[in-house]
Amino acid sequence: MDNKSKRDAINAARVIKTAECVGVSTNLVQKVIRGERNNDKVLGVFMEIQEGENKLLEEVKKIVPFI
Repeated sequence: MDNKSKRDAINAARVIKTAECVGVSTNLVQKVIRGERNNDKVLGVFMEIQEGENKLLEEVKKIVPFI
């Protein structure tokens, strides 16, 4: 099985967090990410969550260099 067909657990968790924060369904969040629907608020929250997680990971890597 190639990597494209595997479910991305990290992205799925971000979708769930975004849906909970904005008060919409996970299905809507997924459609916005794929570009099938337009919703600036959903996209903005998703991107903020993603950016925050990436910054957190960078800081952890500085503290624990073997990760």
